[in-house]
Amino acid sequence: MSLTQLQNEARSLSPTERRRFMAFLVSLQTEQDEQFKALLAAKINDRDPSHWVELDDLRRQLETEPLP
Repeated sequence: MSLTQLQNEARSLSPTERRRFMAFLVSLQTEQDEQFKALLAAKINDRDPSHWVELDDLRRQLETEPLP
């Protein structure tokens, strides 16, 4: 399948499917990025509550903010 075919297929996806596809592509891009993995691990291990976000707030933000 060519890049053009993939792009055309992506256009036909629903918004939910498109978000899942984008998440998949980002995971492919970052799975070999050791610097990204270290940064993510540091964020996960951060025990400072002032840096945390409520799950419902995050869900609302992801649902309402346009993707770049």
